[in-house]
This record gives sequence, C-alpha cells and structure tokens, in this order.
Amino acid sequence: MFKICFRSETTFFRFKTQSKYMNQNLLLEDLKQFLKSMKLSNYEIRGYLTILKTQLLTARELGKKARIPIGRIYDVLEKLNDTGMIEVQESRPKVYKAISPILVFHNLISHYKAENQRKIEALLSQAKILETKLSQSKMWFKEEAPGTFWSTAFGSISVMTLHIKKLDELQEELLMTGFLNKDTINVLPYGKGLFLGLIRALNRGVNLKLLWSFEFDQRPLTETQKAEAFILYQEFQKKLKELFNLSTELEGLEMKFIYRKFPTYYDIFDRKRVFIKLQNPVKSAQIFACLNVLDSNLAKELREKFLAIWSFEAEEPNFKN
Repeated sequence: MFKICFRSETTFFRFKTQSKYMNQNLLLEDLKQFLKSMKLSNYEIRGYLTILKTQLLTARELGKKARIPIGRIYDVLEKLNDTGMIEVQESRPKVYKAISPILVFHNLISHYKAENQRKIEALLSQAKILETKLSQSKMWFKEEAPGTFWSTAFGSISVMTLHIKKLDELQEELLMTGFLNKDTINVLPYGKGLFLGLIRALNRGVNLKLLWSFEFDQRPLTETQKAEAFILYQEFQKKLKELFNLSTELEGLEMKFIYRKFPTYYDIFDRKRVFIKLQNPVKSAQIFACLNVLDSNLAKELREKFLAIWSFEAEEPNFKN
C-alpha cells in the first residue's frame, strides 16, 4: 500500500511538473508571436529573451548564448535599445539588461504607433504632391466620370456601412437631413458608427450642417405641439453629447431643426454626391434604403434648397447641451 501511494504521488508530481513546463512553453510561444507582430526579427527576439533570462550580458556573451552572428549583434542591440526593450550600462565592455515584459509591451506599442504615424504623414505628403501633379498633367484618365452615376443600398446595415464609407471620404462639407420622432432617441446607440464617422470628419476640418425635422404636415402647429417638439429636440441633443460627445460645441458642427416633415430626406457630400434616403414604413426610426447619386448638378440644386431652409425656416434653440 505504501509503494502504491508513493508511486501515485511521484506520478502526480511529474505530471504537475510537465504541465508547468507545457504552460511555460505555450506562454513563451505567445510572447514570441507578439514580438513578431511588432516587426521584430528572429535575432532580435532571441536576443531579448536571452537577456531576459540571463539578465546582465555583454554583446559578445549575448552573441554566443543567442546564436547571433557577431556582424549583426550591435544592430540587434541598437534596435532593442531604441524600442525600449533593454537598458545599457555604459561600462567597459558595455553590459545589457532586459526591461520587464510588461513595460516592453507598452514601449513597443508606443514605438510602433509613432513609427506608423510618421509613415502615414509621409504617405499623405506624397499623395498631396502626386494629386497636384496629376491634376496639372494631361494623363489618360479623368478625375471623375462625366454624367450621373448611381447605386443603391437596402437594409439599415447596408445603408449605414455605405454612409460611414462616404463620411470617411469627405474633404470639405456635409449637409445632412434627418427626422426626429419618439423612437429616435431609443435607437441612437445603434447609430454609433455613423456619429463617430461625423466626429472623424470634424477632426479632419470638414464642416457639417445637420438639419433635423419633425414629422408634422404643413398645417399650423399648436403651441403645445411646438413645446413638445422642442423638448424632444433638447433630449435628442443631450443624448448625442452623452453617447458620442457630439454637440454644437465642436468646431465645424452646426445643428438646427424645422417642425415640418421633409418630402424627401437627403445628404449632400462635398457638393457632388447625394444620398436620397427612404424612411422605413414599418419602423419609422430607421432608413430602409438609400440611393447614392454622383451628380454635381443635382447636388448643387439640392444644396441651394437646403441652405434656403437652413437660413429662413430652421430654428436653433438657445439652450446648453
């Protein structure tokens, strides 16, 4: 009985030890994969992990332990130092110490972010130069196809996806119409992608005019109807700020409303593209379909109509969000 118990305990200890090493190996593989995703070479990964395990090492010692050729060792160490993965002790010879992986994660992501930002800025600069050269050249293509081009999107998800895509292409101006009813505030969270797209456009310097309408017909409204509409508009604006930090306090954003219903809801992108939106007859707080029209003449006519309503009919309540 004693022998059986002893063997069982020994087997359990071995199993526990093996499991521990298996878990360690899996964790080590995850760490290597993360470092690879940060664009580190195999030499750099081996170098960091070797210093992390051994701690204080000279360049020559690291080269031997991590199997890094002597001609590459100083490039590897320079990269590890630049990305905040090791510290250097300025002795003779220099000694290298690994920084804790938890801090390394933060340092690598910050480095990666800054590096990508520099690349993006360089690409934007190149794109602007090419854009100028292409617009001045007599190449075989034209900036836009002549005439009218149109496409359609059906269903709230497809419409939202198309809208967000075109918002991210905006360069100067968006004139947008929308409707307000008792269900609008309840469905606002589902429009997160759209409203965040508006904020991204504002951050790029795009000017936005959002004109909201209530669903009254042309008959004169009672004071009670106007008061109820005003309260709903107040709640709507407060909810926009609460959910998405979107308010007229942001530079470039203006919002107004009218009491009557628009015969047709439409948005105008950069004076050349028009979204004609069809309200869902079953779910009144949703857009059912969208006609995407690339036509500068149509955009011009609708823009003039929009601005006339904006200037002479729309109201801009004076209350704090």
